[in-house]
Order: sequence, then C-alpha cells, then structure tokens
Amino acid sequence: MGVPTLYWRSVNLASAAIESDNDIWNVIKQQMTAVGLVDVKKNPSDVNGHSSDTMVAVTFAKLGKKNYMLFIMAAGDGAKKTCKQLGDKLANVKFL
Repeated sequence: MGVPTLYWRSVNLASAAIESDNDIWNVIKQQMTAVGLVDVKKNPSDVNGHSSDTMVAVTFAKLGKKNYMLFIMAAGDGAKKTCKQLGDKLANVKFL
C-alpha cells in the first residue's frame, strides 16, 4: 500500500465578532463533526478527526486581530471530497 495523497486547502475567517482563538477552535470542531468526521478532538496545535477512510487535521495562523487563516489537511480515500466539504463549510461560517 502506498502513501495516500495529502490534500490541503486554506480558508480565511475574519469577523469583528470573533472574541478569541477558542471561537475558531470551536467552529473547526463543529464543522468537522458536521461533515461526518468522528473522534474529533482538540490538540495543542490542531483539531483532528477521521472517517472510515480519511484522516483530517485543521490548524490556523492568526493574521491579525480577529483575522485567521485556517489550513485543512486531509489524507485517505475520501480526502479530496472531505477537504472540499469541510473547506466550504468553514468558508461559510458567519460570526454574530
């Protein structure tokens, strides 16, 4: 068995309503669960989860006050599809 291809995508999240990094971590966890990933957990520098055939991790870089660049990384048989689904969900998050 070969090494699976790693797919990645970046998503920008910025909003005056973001209060802290925890808001970003929580949104990542919620959206990972929403696309069907299981065992979603927060680690010191990422959130990761998996499906039956794909592993996904998301981290971020803080670009400025209340401005974040998220990095989605996925590997496995369903990685391309899952990376797109999760990226689309995260790109559409609205902070109130």
